[in-house]
This record gives sequence, C-alpha cells and structure tokens, in this order.
Amino acid sequence: MDTKTDFVAKVVKELLYHKFSIKLLNVENIDGYGGWFGTDEGEEEFVVAMKHHMSFEIFIHEYCHFLQWKYDRKLWDKSMSTYDILFDWISFPLLKYSKDIKDCEYTNEQLDQSLHDILEIEHDCEKRVLKLVANNPIENFDNDKYIRAVNAYLWSYHLNRELKKRPKNPIYSPRVLEHMPNIFHKDLNYYLDKNNLTQSMKQTLLAEY
Repeated sequence: MDTKTDFVAKVVKELLYHKFSIKLLNVENIDGYGGWFGTDEGEEEFVVAMKHHMSFEIFIHEYCHFLQWKYDRKLWDKSMSTYDILFDWISFPLLKYSKDIKDCEYTNEQLDQSLHDILEIEHDCEKRVLKLVANNPIENFDNDKYIRAVNAYLWSYHLNRELKKRPKNPIYSPRVLEHMPNIFHKDLNYYLDKNNLTQSMKQTLLAEY
C-alpha cells in the first residue's frame, strides 16, 4: 500500500519522464479550477491546487487523464476536439466584444456532442481512478467520498449545459457530497441520461450555481 506522498512521487517521476511541466501550487484553486492536465503543444502541463480540500483526489483524477493520453490517444484526441465547445459557449457573455465571437456560436447539435464527449472522457477517467485504487490501495484514500464527488462532478455538466453557467460555489462541499450517492455506475449511458439525475441531487447541485 502506497502512502499519498509515495504515490505523488511516483506520478511526478513518470510525468517528468514524459516531459510534462508540473505545477503543484500552494493555493485553493486556480481561476476556479482545482487542477488540469494539458497537452497543447508547448504547454504540456500537470497542474493541481494543493490547498484544495480534495487536492489528492484532484491529483489522482488528473493523473488518470494522463493515462488516457498515454494509453488511449484515440479517445483523448476525440474529446479534445470538442471539449471546449461547451465552455466557450458558457463564456459567451464574457467574450461578446472579442474578435473571435463567431467561435462561440454553436448549434444545439454541437453543444450536445460536446457534452457527450466530456461525459465520455470524464466517466472513463473516473473508472480508471477507481480501478487504480482497487488494484493499488492508497493509504487513507476515502473511496466513499470520492464516488460521491464523482457523481456531483458528472451530473454538474448537465446543469452547465442547461443553465449556461458554471457553478459559483464548490460542488465538492460536505453539504453537496452528503446528498450524492456512493454508487458509481460503470455504464456511461447512465450518466448520459439526464432522467437519472434525481430531483434531490439536482436541487442540491443547483444551490451551488
């Protein structure tokens, strides 16, 4: 069983081998995000806000995005071609004076495809996380808490699409996690079907928007 420190050290070594810039920042968030894994040419980076109350969970999640990039490039490239569409659309009011305004005008079909591809790659990432910790236990990793956060995270994308906005408050707060199920559905179709988002879960998440 690895300690969290041992696991982080192993991942850092692997990322450096693949020439990624690593930024483990002593902050609670970066522009509202807990972290990300980026593969744009010249900007290959692995970033985590280490003061976030779920920093280790974010770390292992972003590591599994790295594993997707490393072992399933077809899935990764497919997602990267559409991932930003939903978020560019959400940011449209902030970009209304931009010369690139047309880049933020999308059809419902494009937005639905973006949502599908986001959920596809994020769901696959979460499957990898849960498989990793099952096969290689990590000391003090709270599986129950992680799965509750996964459910909040995946379902929040449907609300991003419905409301055309990102949450104002953290969706991983104890109040939110308390109302999320501790069961992860391995079938992507479960999370693609918005009818599976119960009213109780939806109202809990809506309070953060």
